[in-house]
Amino acid sequence: MYSIWAKGDHVYVVHPGAGRISGYDVVLQSWEMVCNADYEFPLNIDLKNIEVHVRGDLGYVTCLELVKTKGKSWGKQIATNVFEKTDGTWYICIHHASHIEE
Repeated sequence: MYSIWAKGDHVYVVHPGAGRISGYDVVLQSWEMVCNADYEFPLNIDLKNIEVHVRGDLGYVTCLELVKTKGKSWGKQIATNVFEKTDGTWYICIHHASHIEE
C-alpha cells in the first residue's frame, strides 16, 4: 500500500460504512487497520464491470468488488479509484468503496 499511494494531504479513502479519511499518513493507517482486523483472511476480491478512463495525468477506475473470506461471501461493493501520474508513475489518490445490498 505504501508504494501505490500518492504522497500528500490531498489523498483520501472512504471505506464501506465509514466516512472520509484524508491525508497520506491517516489513509495508510486506515489500511493497516483494515488489513489487521479480525477477518477470516485471506480476503479474495473478484472484480467485475471494470471501466478505466484516462485524461492526461489523471485517471479513474470503477468496478464492482465481490469480496469473500475463506469461501464465504462478505458482500458486494462499488469502488472508484482515482489515480494521478507523477514523474511518469501512476499513484492512487482516492479510493471510495460503498457496500451494496445483494
